[in-house]
Amino acid sequence: MPAEVESMAYTNEVPWHGLGTYIAEAPNVKEMIRIAGLNWIVEKRPLVTASKGSDKNWSKFDLPVENFFALTRNTDARVLDVVGDRYIPIQNQQAFEFFTEFVEAGDATMETAGSLRSGRLVWGLADLNKSFKLPGKDEVKGFLLVAAPHEQGKSLIIKLTTIRVVCNNTIALALRETGPEFRMAHRQEFDATMIKNAKQTLGLAREQMNEFEIAAKRLKALKLTTAQVIELCVKVISPEADKADIKDMVTDLESNGTPKIKQIIDIYQSAPGADPGTGWGALNAITYYADHVASRTADKRLSNAWFGRTANLKEDMLEALLAKVA
Repeated sequence: MPAEVESMAYTNEVPWHGLGTYIAEAPNVKEMIRIAGLNWIVEKRPLVTASKGSDKNWSKFDLPVENFFALTRNTDARVLDVVGDRYIPIQNQQAFEFFTEFVEAGDATMETAGSLRSGRLVWGLADLNKSFKLPGKDEVKGFLLVAAPHEQGKSLIIKLTTIRVVCNNTIALALRETGPEFRMAHRQEFDATMIKNAKQTLGLAREQMNEFEIAAKRLKALKLTTAQVIELCVKVISPEADKADIKDMVTDLESNGTPKIKQIIDIYQSAPGADPGTGWGALNAITYYADHVASRTADKRLSNAWFGRTANLKEDMLEALLAKVA
């Protein structure tokens, strides 16, 4: 299986995924881009196909492919994707630009950055220097995540991510329930106006940290039986399961539970940061599973936990739990 992580750098403490090159002092934005190996340019290059030859021996590649281009990077000519003529590349430096003002003012600190899937997804994480604590010295810290995909059909995304310090579990949150995180398609220029709009997300993220603190305290106070947690987990992990299957697992998990559900319930009861009997503990079970157990390798877990299928599990569990305290 090819590695998901191509390059990465981090400062402060070792990230939950344990990957990357350590930086002794928090860098500015330009330094982070350089150290993380992201100082390359994305270019659209013309595509051509063969005009003469056979399916086994093409001899002359000189026929233009109209309205399509190879999206490449300048350092090694790696083809990241094939894109249309309306596609506007967003450079890594542009994607990170909105961090600069806040890092220089001390309102945020560059924490980590990297490249996934051979450069197809570039991301950075900035510490908002904002946190809250729940009973038992359970601290949750806020970060702003930027994800800049170099692929057709995928948007630049900026969103809030929280990390639970006691167990390094993460959950990314939409910046507004009625209007999701900042997104920008590659049909628009990431110009001064767009950067201004993106910067507004920092203020939104700080507000949402306050909102999440309230939600976390409600989940901490929400009392749940193990049977209720099993039912929630089955509905999130296996939404196709029918009522009879769910009832069987709730009645006798040892005999009727799937290996994945058994594993998650074990995490719920005994993993680092476990808080059984509460909604906060149920959320911890899913986030711990996603960040530290699911997928075969650390870099695959990183990719899935923030941008892939297990990220959706976290969001679905949070939504289901919040519905119980509404």
